[in-house]
Amino acid sequence: MLEGMKAAIFDMDGTLIDSMGEWRKLNCSFVRDHGIALTPEQEKDLYSMSGMMVVNYVREKFGIEAKFDTLLERSARLMEPAYTAGVPLKPGAGAYLKRLRARGVKCVLCTATPSRLALIALNRMQLVSDLDFIFSTDMTGGSKGDPAFFDRLCALIGEKKEDCVMFEDALYAMQGARAAGLGVIGITDATNEPDREAIRAVCDRVIDSYDELD
Repeated sequence: MLEGMKAAIFDMDGTLIDSMGEWRKLNCSFVRDHGIALTPEQEKDLYSMSGMMVVNYVREKFGIEAKFDTLLERSARLMEPAYTAGVPLKPGAGAYLKRLRARGVKCVLCTATPSRLALIALNRMQLVSDLDFIFSTDMTGGSKGDPAFFDRLCALIGEKKEDCVMFEDALYAMQGARAAGLGVIGITDATNEPDREAIRAVCDRVIDSYDELD
């Protein structure tokens, strides 16, 4: 699957850069901002959630009428200093991108992080020069959980879906890519540990480090 790959599509947070923990901490701070003291179990729940899962959880548990766009805007504002300071790369990520480029494989970034913020992180980590395409869902529209999203994405990069592999840490996006017919490599992260069994079921391979790949 990797030998015949013509395009490698990478998520950013939790996949190329080790930033998901910082994003998930903001879930807890958002609830605390409303004067609510969290139990250890609730903190654990929020640490494992992203996107609309957080919105639905805080509505049901605490009656906080959160909106996804508002939550994302707040989180992006608070994450900007971390991205500006620099976030560690996932193990072996930088070297793997260079190996792919040397083989003539297209390297594509596709993230749900807002584009302005994503570019701050990519520039700070010196990854831009190793990427052929950079996409954010605020540019393309749609969700990586929708197989049709990958139909459009592969058309944009000019490759057949069966020749593309998605590198991802989020289960919903892995499932979307798999349903669309892409290969899927799962990247382990502390935040996806609760989903690890399902991740292994949907992925072609699950890795802890890009050093495991040729």
